[in-house]
Amino acid sequence: MKNIDKKQLKIISMEFRTIANRLITCNHQTGMALLKKFLAYIDENEIISDYIKEYVKPEDFEPVERSTAFYSMGNTKQEEISYTYQYLKYAADNFHDFYYDMTLNYARDTNDSVKEFCNRIILPFVNYIEGYLTEIGIKMGYDEDVKYVINVSGGVAQVNVANDNGTVNATQNNGIDATQLESLISKVMESVTDDLSPDEKEQLNDYIEVIKQEIRNTPPRKGFINTAIRGLQALNGTAQFSAAVVELTEFVSKAL
Repeated sequence: MKNIDKKQLKIISMEFRTIANRLITCNHQTGMALLKKFLAYIDENEIISDYIKEYVKPEDFEPVERSTAFYSMGNTKQEEISYTYQYLKYAADNFHDFYYDMTLNYARDTNDSVKEFCNRIILPFVNYIEGYLTEIGIKMGYDEDVKYVINVSGGVAQVNVANDNGTVNATQNNGIDATQLESLISKVMESVTDDLSPDEKEQLNDYIEVIKQEIRNTPPRKGFINTAIRGLQALNGTAQFSAAVVELTEFVSKAL
């Protein structure tokens, strides 16, 4: 059970998408380290870990040999989440080489094999979690500052207004030139082209929203802003987009 507001949910969603995307697009050299970071984020985040625990049954999984290729992780949502999570945890604890131990038999080429493994095994698992976080956001409605109690029952999010709820509206901008900030954000948004996928554009909007919200906080939470900045920098846009992100990054960094 955790009390959060919609802004905090957006930050959790943004952080999860960032680490999940890094894992899904990894190579054979970075895969194992990113897998461990991905699992650590899930286990340390109460909202996500509570959701996973609702589905995990230890009897669903038995240790497997290295280089085992899977065509399916289960026939139901419960089976997929349970088996995938337990397999990834087992692999992170017992295997050492992401390519040879986990992805070897998914394709002939090394890079293709890693990509196929990530798309077949990790992506559906990620999609279940993202769908759950989206469900919570829909049930929260539109108020950004109302705090909610999140519980999971039968894999379904139960969203209720917290008893100690209060709305806090920040009126200060911490000495930051709001006009210049909006101008730099506009430059970033205007430089967006079709080079970014719909998912990347959604991520971009979330990153920008986090920066705008945190700048208004007193004091702003630098960790959240830095996570949003790193997310912006990871997006593969045009040279104009990258230049606009650099300008925004430098402005925000100097202002904090």
